[in-house]
Amino acid sequence: MALPERKNLELYDAPHATPSSQDERLRETVPYLVPQSKLKKVSKLEKIVFCAFVATFLFLSIATIKMTTSINREEEAITSVQQDINTSKSAIDKLEQEKNELLRSDRIKGIAEKANIELREDNIRKIK
Repeated sequence: MALPERKNLELYDAPHATPSSQDERLRETVPYLVPQSKLKKVSKLEKIVFCAFVATFLFLSIATIKMTTSINREEEAITSVQQDINTSKSAIDKLEQEKNELLRSDRIKGIAEKANIELREDNIRKIK
């Protein structure tokens, strides 16, 4: 069995196959078709329900933000009032302590002795 001779074919020597009608049809340019809108498949009731859902969500989110802001303002006001109360309590405690120091009977007797005042135990009373 002998092998057939091989020829060196050049590019222009290659056999040309004519495209079939099916191949020509596949190569034809297809015009660009605009896809049909997906919203046309949704009914009006579904659109209304969706819009109502979105509107409710927006309303609730805005209401939540407003409530949070007002709560923060009130908490700040409460904190400032509590600070004022604490400041007043500390001032009251200091004044009570000073009053108690000024009203001690030893102190009063010492002042009376310095001024050469005769003390009568009946005249000394505690002030509350």
